Formats: sequence, structure tokens, C-alpha cells
Amino acid sequence: MNTFGGPQPAPPPGYSSNPPPPFRPSWAPSQPAPARMSPGKIVAVFVGVLLTVALIGGILVMLSAPPPPVPPCPPNQPCAPIPSLPPVAGGSPLPIATPRPQGSPGTLPTPGAPVPSTPTSDSPPVVANTLYTDSSLGYSFEYDPEVFDLTDHSDGSAVLSGQFFDTQIWVDATTADTSTSKMIEDELGFVDRFLIARVPDTDTYDALLGPSIGYVAGQGGVFSGTLTSRDGTPVAPGGVALISSTDGRITVAVVVIVGTPDARQGGETQEHAVRTAADDILKTFNWNAQ
Repeated sequence: MNTFGGPQPAPPPGYSSNPPPPFRPSWAPSQPAPARMSPGKIVAVFVGVLLTVALIGGILVMLSAPPPPVPPCPPNQPCAPIPSLPPVAGGSPLPIATPRPQGSPGTLPTPGAPVPSTPTSDSPPVVANTLYTDSSLGYSFEYDPEVFDLTDHSDGSAVLSGQFFDTQIWVDATTADTSTSKMIEDELGFVDRFLIARVPDTDTYDALLGPSIGYVAGQGGVFSGTLTSRDGTPVAPGGVALISSTDGRITVAVVVIVGTPDARQGGETQEHAVRTAADDILKTFNWNAQ
């Protein structure tokens, strides 16, 4: 050993200047085990996964949801949501230039009952809308083409269908040898082909006020029942109002048929809204349009 620093002797072969590794028993692990995750962290991870799944599910539901329903008509416009009246074509029970069959007279006057007085018509000859003229019997009336379409007509018969309302209006005429009560009986017989369980409508709100056609007094009634499809399946509630008058030359009947009559149209029922629109037809009826 050279204490004061002289040349150092060469180390023996295989000698290393690094210290030997510490002694480790053969049963000890080569590396320390990793520390376990705390319970709080496990709960936080679980909650995060749930929130992620819920967020993805909510986005998928929003993307797959159907669009909101579109209203059938513009706001504040008269309209029936589901048309229920049969069309005037293709075997429809509604009038298509065929004679009216006889039917049940309901509670209206029986044939042969006294007919109200029939003063001369004073209907104003003013054409404000579309003029319909029946040259076979010499009468005419007006209707609003923005409310009704003329969907069928023949000698002595015309059918108007509502554009916004679920309704049809019949205007039928024949010679005066048919009384008003018989005319009403025949019209009701035709109505009974597609309106089942017909009963008189006794609601004062629906009552006719002074029934007349072209300012000629007449008689009529209001009924309710259930409209059916062509195969007889019930489809919707129905209301019927009809009036018949005669001037001694011809006898006329106006029949107003309304689907879902109690549906609200603004501040009134659909039946009242239709009958208000039909008043123009009654008021402009000209008994002598020859």
C-alpha cells in the first residue's frame, strides 16, 4: 500500500472499480410492486365513464328523434284536421246526378203537413262571388270560390265541397209538386246511407234560426250521428242541417253536412263556421233566374 501517492499498481484481472450490487435474497421480487389506485380515484373514473356514455346516448336520441308535427293548416285558419266526408266520385254515396231515394222522415213534418207561406223572393241580384245557374229549373245562387269548390252538378243538383272545412253542401231542386216535407224526407233518406245513428240535435246552440232559402220561408232541422266510410266503418262524428222551401214553382232543399261538427274553429264550432259560410248561398238564392 502506497500511502503518500506513488505509482499505483495495476489491478488484478477481472477487477472492477464499481462497488458490487447489494445482496438480494433469491425469494425477494426483482422490482417493487406498483402502488394500487385509491378507492376515490376508482369512483371518479367510474362516474366519468357513466357521464360519457349518457352524453353519447343523449346525442344519439336527439339525432334520431322525428321532427315535430306540422299543423295541417296555418294558425287561425279554419280547417278540419282529418277529412272524414266521402268524396264525390268513384262510387261515393254522395249525390252524383242520381234521384234521391226515399228514407226515414226523422222527427220532421210528415208528408201532407201544412207548408209555411211562401212570399215572393226578394233576394238581391248582386253577384259578389261565383254565380251558379241551373237553366233546367231557372234558379241560381252564389258561392265563395275561396271557401267552396263546385265538385259535382247536374240538372236540379249541385254539390259544393269545403276547401278548409270538412264539409259538403247540397243544393237540390225539383218541381213544386214535391212538398217541402217530402223533399226533406228524401234528403234524409240519402243522408242515412252514410250517417248512422242519426238523432235530432236538440242543442239550442245548433238550432236553425228562421229557416229560409232566398228569403222564402221554409222548414228544416238539425241532426247528429256518425259518418261512415264506403265499407260502413265509422270514421268521425257528423252533423247535418237542412232546409227546404218552395215558391210554388219549384221546391228546393239545401243540405249542409259537417264532419267533426264540434271541433273548435276560433271562438265557435266547425258546424257554426260552415253554416255561417253557407248563409251566403241561402241569401243569394234567386228563384227566378231564367
